[in-house]
Amino acid sequence: MKRLLSVLVALCSALLIHAQGNDTKTIHYEDLYSPNGVAKEASVTPGDVERFHGRLLHTNTNTYLSAAEVSNDFYKKYVNAQKLQDWGQYIWKIGASYAASSMVYCFFENDPFGEDFFARHPGVLIGTACGLIGGVMDFAGWARLGSLANTYNSTPGVRRGYSLNVGPTRSGGLGLALNF
Repeated sequence: MKRLLSVLVALCSALLIHAQGNDTKTIHYEDLYSPNGVAKEASVTPGDVERFHGRLLHTNTNTYLSAAEVSNDFYKKYVNAQKLQDWGQYIWKIGASYAASSMVYCFFENDPFGEDFFARHPGVLIGTACGLIGGVMDFAGWARLGSLANTYNSTPGVRRGYSLNVGPTRSGGLGLALNF
């Protein structure tokens, strides 16, 4: 046992030494901060959007779509599609767990699959129905989000063409910028 432990320690230490690498680079102060104290900004356009976990995500910046970027009508459709998918997920998960727990409960009876199965175990039927309804709602919300992503990517009319930004200026003050 001592030999196995010593071999494992030697192997782990060798892996740690190898993981450190030989090409370390010294990081200088100027690499982290600009010399005159003003942070440099990179201008990245948000780009197209795609579905990501029930929301629309910009592919270039990995930020979610916000209300300031699109028209009010488009954003209302977006929020409704999110709600539809979220509620669908809640309903099918609750329904599936209720049906599964009802099935487990019925196995503890003497004759689990005898006559009047659904009359004795209505939870299986109710849970299955909720699971199906929730699954349809989840899929409908997912499909609407995909449709909205295609609309956003192909139709520039839904995007807002202006923005109001507040932030630090180069002189050290606070500035207000209207971009259109």
